[in-house]
Amino acid sequence: MHLAGPTNFQPIIKFINDLTEDMPVTQQSQKYNILLIITDGVINDMQYTIDEIVRGSLLPLSIIIVGVGNADFTAMEQLDADQEPLYSKKYKRCMDADIVQFVPYRQFMNNPM
Repeated sequence: MHLAGPTNFQPIIKFINDLTEDMPVTQQSQKYNILLIITDGVINDMQYTIDEIVRGSLLPLSIIIVGVGNADFTAMEQLDADQEPLYSKKYKRCMDADIVQFVPYRQFMNNPM
């Protein structure tokens, strides 16, 4: 398998945000979305992605990013936002919830647990 760049997350996160916003969620009809992104590259649209993650942090949504290969995944750690909440310049606010989890596959690929 060969993955190719550029690596842009904003379009898919925006699509899922739009889809999630349009889903009617009530006490009788509860829904939750999980977006799984598998990537081998350095992200090329960081601020646009942050904007969409901040937007999504108000929605019933979680995003799991799995980094495969030996690329520099420093930016993915930033999106994970464990150290500092993400701030959207577009929406002029911080994220409301930590909805992103980054997993570097190479750290776990030989661990059967």
